[in-house]
Amino acid sequence: YGIGGKYLKGSAIRQDYLETAIRWINDGDVENYMSEHQHDNTAVALWNVFRSVIDWVQATFPEYRKEMKGLDWGPLYNRFRDTDPDPVMLEAEVRRLLMDDDVTRKSGIYSYVLDGDERHLNIRAFTRAMKVEAFERQGGMCPRCNEPFDMGRMEGDHITPWSGGGKTVPDNCQMLCKPCNRRKSNT
Repeated sequence: YGIGGKYLKGSAIRQDYLETAIRWINDGDVENYMSEHQHDNTAVALWNVFRSVIDWVQATFPEYRKEMKGLDWGPLYNRFRDTDPDPVMLEAEVRRLLMDDDVTRKSGIYSYVLDGDERHLNIRAFTRAMKVEAFERQGGMCPRCNEPFDMGRMEGDHITPWSGGGKTVPDNCQMLCKPCNRRKSNT
């Protein structure tokens, strides 16, 4: 319990930790792992993987925070264990993101700083009031294609992308027609 308890949800007594370790060693296929290893004399291999994951987490993110508890560390370890991330740089980015009000899923920060996928963060969306203000400011015109659209056929978009330091504030909101917003997102 003392080794990984602060990183895992559940209870060691109820074997939640064991199930997590098996998911980590076998990419989530607990039943298959159990059937293949039911007659093993020891669980040393499983224990070693569990220790390796926890050791990697502690070395990669030395400053523990409550947002780290319950994250699926095994797949992150499998993807990034050989990349040698810089804990000092990661810590600076984690701190910055923890203070960013636009990040609404703080636990996603740890995955994000490793893979750069903003979906982990659940970035705050523009409010309806911000979108209406932008729509009126633009006169119902999409600034990309210069065509008029009803509000329902447009979406709020960051003028300066969040990843480039843009905030989710009225002055950084523009309304794009859905096709232009899709094309912009795919480029």
